[in-house]
Amino acid sequence: MARLGVPAHTISTTKIDVDPYYHKASDELSTIDISNMTQIIRSIALSARGIISGKETPTRVDASSLR
Repeated sequence: MARLGVPAHTISTTKIDVDPYYHKASDELSTIDISNMTQIIRSIALSARGIISGKETPTRVDASSLR
């Protein structure tokens, strides 16, 4: 994705290595910390504005390799 100029990240709203519900049948809506998830989503949205608008295009990717 980065070679195509597309920012790609994996983001978790929980500490996967200690979350007792992660990827288990017991992982239900009631086990999710909605407040924490909402705060993280808002933070990601705010930090992504510059990239989305084109004002802060990542420069670490050599675009000439895409041609």
